[in-house]
Amino acid sequence: MPRILLAEDDEIMRISIYDRLRKYGWQVDEAEDGLKAMALYAKNHYHLIISDIRMPGLDGLALLGNIRKQNQETDIIIMTAYGSIDDAINCLRQGATDYILKPFNLDDLIIRVTRLLNHQEVKARCEVLEATCRQNHDRKLFGKSPAMQQVYSLIAQAAPTNATILITGESGTGKELAARAIHDTSPRRDKPFVSINCAAIPEGLMESELFGHERGAFTGADQRRKGKFELADNGTLLLDELGDLAGPLQAKLLRVLQESQFERVGGSKSIRVDVRILACTSKDLQREVEAGRFRQDLLYRLQVIPLRMPPLREHKEDIEELCHAFLKEFNAMHGRSATIAGEAIDCLKNYDFPGNTRELRNLMERASVLCRGPEITPADLPFEITCKASHLESDFNLSARLAVAEKELLQIALRQSNGNRTEAAQLLGISRKNLWEKMKSHQLE
Repeated sequence: MPRILLAEDDEIMRISIYDRLRKYGWQVDEAEDGLKAMALYAKNHYHLIISDIRMPGLDGLALLGNIRKQNQETDIIIMTAYGSIDDAINCLRQGATDYILKPFNLDDLIIRVTRLLNHQEVKARCEVLEATCRQNHDRKLFGKSPAMQQVYSLIAQAAPTNATILITGESGTGKELAARAIHDTSPRRDKPFVSINCAAIPEGLMESELFGHERGAFTGADQRRKGKFELADNGTLLLDELGDLAGPLQAKLLRVLQESQFERVGGSKSIRVDVRILACTSKDLQREVEAGRFRQDLLYRLQVIPLRMPPLREHKEDIEELCHAFLKEFNAMHGRSATIAGEAIDCLKNYDFPGNTRELRNLMERASVLCRGPEITPADLPFEITCKASHLESDFNLSARLAVAEKELLQIALRQSNGNRTEAAQLLGISRKNLWEKMKSHQLE
């Protein structure tokens, strides 16, 4: 919710403006002079300041100067009488965002306030887009299996709320995609979606990444910087790999979740935000709690709604749909038109995919680029997958296993030699005639 500071010494004018601003749902703090306004500004974070230019103690011009020494970002509207138009122009030169002449229509003031707050929201969204422009948000969850239907059902129930959701599952199961699906089906869908990987950022920088920092807070902090919480205001913040967050930051995170406010590193002002928290982890947080590496109270606060993403081995019936979806993506990316044979899909279904859906996706990209024909066949799949499929089909039949291994080696040699049979025979240590006979027996072109 936007927070506004109103400084006006005329009581009737101050009450009138205060009541009108509150009608629009904005949080408003009021001050009868510049000194009190400065004291409030020192304690709190404001999106907008509305100040009269003539006030006892500290006038609007001095208030503007003090604020601009500390902060170049906060928008300031100066209210002035017709007789002091020169003062208003001087205020603009010194950093005021806008001015309005007294007496004025309150609707005119509301229009100006709304315009400035909307501009701030657009600017914040641009910052989020700039920070995440390299991410691919077109990917989504796939699968019609019962396991995935349970995931969709929970997302449909929880997304419309503001409840915190803890998404667990093995690496590569699509936890971040589930978080994106929750945001995209929530009332916050048109607001920022900000993600931070807690495992990828050094501990010394993590607090600044989360909460931002003031200029001069530490060596190299040459300007004020917003953190992820501030960028995600009114939207959704995804804390990815939360189980790797350091202990001291767990305590600070718990406070933010409870109070919805924080201070930037090196700052003393409380910044209030409205953020929906989603958290992902591949760790067993209950075990982390028992080992003393994760706070029990933070786990309680995060696990309001638990969502478990199933590993791919638990919904292998979705492999075919996933293959077609990935091939469509990579064909467009690489200018290909590859398809996949049913035999290849059968091989994939016999493999357990320790890397889950991410492993399958990477495998499809590799196969779509390296397959020699228009269709991905078992020959285009890694040996460990075809060997696994062959083992399931042939059990312990030695001759069948040897035949599969021989065919695989023939294919590898031919690929490495770009189809040159003489060179392939040399790689295999056999004659060209022997190579031709083996290719014929294995039905290799």
